[in-house]
Amino acid sequence: MPLKERYVWICTNRRADDHPRGSCAAKGSEAIIEELKRATKAAGQGPRVRVMSSSCIDQCEHGVTVAVMPDGVLLGQITAADVPALVRGLETAGGVLGEPSLAPRQLTEENTTPEALARLRRG
Repeated sequence: MPLKERYVWICTNRRADDHPRGSCAAKGSEAIIEELKRATKAAGQGPRVRVMSSSCIDQCEHGVTVAVMPDGVLLGQITAADVPALVRGLETAGGVLGEPSLAPRQLTEENTTPEALARLRRG
């Protein structure tokens, strides 16, 4: 099986509803992944793009989290309304950040909570 050009992981981790950090599944990630799979297939991206679920990406406080590789892009606060922009952005390497509605959602050291950064650094 050939490698894909883009891999998109969407966190579908589910915690108890009363967990203080919440979870991406409780914020709608399971529906988003299904919609993104349908949309990439409809756009003819199936041979080049693989959309899949992920366990915890450790950015729960940033809402539904999406990782796009090999671009190295981590997005937060993704909703079903973002699916069309994601599909357009997946057309080219680095294209997700070229989408005006998605670029501000990139998680970086400057806009990620100190707690989330510490968890990422611990690995």
